[in-house]
Amino acid sequence: MNLKRILPSEFNSLSKINNQLLVVDIREDYEIQIDGKLNGSIHIPLGDLINRLNELPVDKQIIFHCNSGSRSENILNFLIMNGLYKENYFHLEGGFKAISK
Repeated sequence: MNLKRILPSEFNSLSKINNQLLVVDIREDYEIQIDGKLNGSIHIPLGDLINRLNELPVDKQIIFHCNSGSRSENILNFLIMNGLYKENYFHLEGGFKAISK
């Protein structure tokens, strides 16, 4: 199974028209305090994500992001390697920095 990616331009279009999206911010608390977060996103810090995957809905597209995209890409690759990746999981290329410009 391969990691599914969404480009910032695709995300901006999708987020305006698709109510079947859930954005999961995996940054640390201090990053959100400094930079803020996307409206409507939920925050699950990276260290808690594995234990909280069962909280994520199966009927929505789940878009994971961190600050630059590297942590979200790494954790989704980890999920793939360990059989925990779901078809409705996506990685946001470039992370929060790419869409908050």
